[in-house]
Amino acid sequence: MNKEQWNKKLNTPNYVYGKEPILFLKENIQRLRKGKALDVAMGEGRNAVFLAAHEFQVSGFDTSQTAVEKALKLAQEKGVKLETKATDLDFYLFGIMKWDTIILSYFKPVPRYFFEIKRSLVQGGTLLLENYTTDLFHVEKEPEVDPEDCFKPNEVLKHVEGLRVLFYQETSINNKPIVQCLAKKPYEKDAVKYGFATVDEKKEPSHSAQTKRAEDLFKKK
Repeated sequence: MNKEQWNKKLNTPNYVYGKEPILFLKENIQRLRKGKALDVAMGEGRNAVFLAAHEFQVSGFDTSQTAVEKALKLAQEKGVKLETKATDLDFYLFGIMKWDTIILSYFKPVPRYFFEIKRSLVQGGTLLLENYTTDLFHVEKEPEVDPEDCFKPNEVLKHVEGLRVLFYQETSINNKPIVQCLAKKPYEKDAVKYGFATVDEKKEPSHSAQTKRAEDLFKKK
């Protein structure tokens, strides 16, 4: 669906997809890297608000202005803060090694954006993904989603290449075929050596410390 269609669908006092996060996120909240989290295509904010309630610093964006407004309203209702933006994926800057955790829930970016997503994760950062698979079209005659918005069997594994897969399954929930994946960006030996990353997540170097160590690294070369 395009922006206008999403705005129309979500323009209701009720939360179309509910206020509770997806179960896969709830079950794996302790396995996600704490810190700055990004919810890509956040919708009405159910997952973003859940993360914020668990002490993540959450940012989210969506193409639908209506979705973003409802996400902010839900955050206010739950007493948490969100940084939000109404924008298309094409205009969003992910950054480099910026996010500790990224969520992709029922949204499929075009393949080239997975490079941006992986690059924007910090060392040890986590990616959690859940979406329908194309098998949905074998069990439903007229699904609400388009085929290009669903993942083919094993397609996700290709997109997360370079990450360490902690959990992966293609299963069915309420008779709807889905894929679930939890992956982690590995630590690079030099990144740990020079202090850009640390295996001890409670001892992250400050920005100024990272800058100094970067300068030291270049001096050594």
